[in-house]
Parts: sequence; structure tokens; C-alpha cells
Amino acid sequence: EWLVNDLKPYIDANYRTLSDREHTIIAGSSMGGLMSLYAASAYNHVFQRAACLSPSLWVDPSKIYNLLARANIKNDTTIYMDYGSEEMGNHEGTADALISISHLLLKKRVNLTFRIVPGGEHCEACWEKQLPFAFNTLLYKRNF
Repeated sequence: EWLVNDLKPYIDANYRTLSDREHTIIAGSSMGGLMSLYAASAYNHVFQRAACLSPSLWVDPSKIYNLLARANIKNDTTIYMDYGSEEMGNHEGTADALISISHLLLKKRVNLTFRIVPGGEHCEACWEKQLPFAFNTLLYKRNF
């Protein structure tokens, strides 16, 4: 709520921004990736696009799944989500959570790009390398 009700309005009031939903993107990695996924679903009227790099879905996969299942996510929402192949074994159930959450997002007609990054690890250096893929996905001009 702070992000949507305090920080974003402050940024929009004090900096040159395109403040509408179509131009509002949120991105993060690890817990920030999970928070980006949450923001894009719980505050979908604010965030049209999200980059979720190595999102910490393992924290509580069933709670995250249920939250996303109840969310009113518009079908013009675009989400980029990835996970490194070398981090898949860090937490039990990660692969199952990624599959079920990706499937749910696709059923909700979200424009989802999901990648398993070969050799990818849970670290800043790896996430930095994924940014061109993420931004290409999020900024791709759609013509429906």
C-alpha cells in the first residue's frame, strides 16, 4: 500500500513520468521478484507490467497461488519471470511452484514470458544478465 499510495504518487508529482497503468512497470529479484508479482496482481490497476527475476515463491507457494487465483488480473498484463537452473534445488518445491503459478497466470490470459536460465544462479550478476530479456518482454509493442 505504501508503494502505491505514497511512493508512486510522490514520484509522479516530482519527476517527469507517464503515470498511467500502461506505462507503469515494477521489477525485482528474489524477494523483490515476489513483491513485483504481488504488486502486479494485487494492484493490477496500477501496474500493467512486472519483471520477476528468481521470485521467492518457495516462501509459501500455496498462499501465493491462492492470492493469484483470487486476483483480478487484466488480460493485457505482461509478466516476465525467470529462474536460474543452478538455483532450482535451493528450496524444496520450487519447480512445482513455478509450474503451477505459471500455468495459473496463463489461464488468466496474462502475457507471460517464463524462462529457466541455463547456468543461472541466485545472484545480482546473473539477474543483471537477464535484464535485456526482461525489458524486451516488458516493452515489446503488442498489436492485438
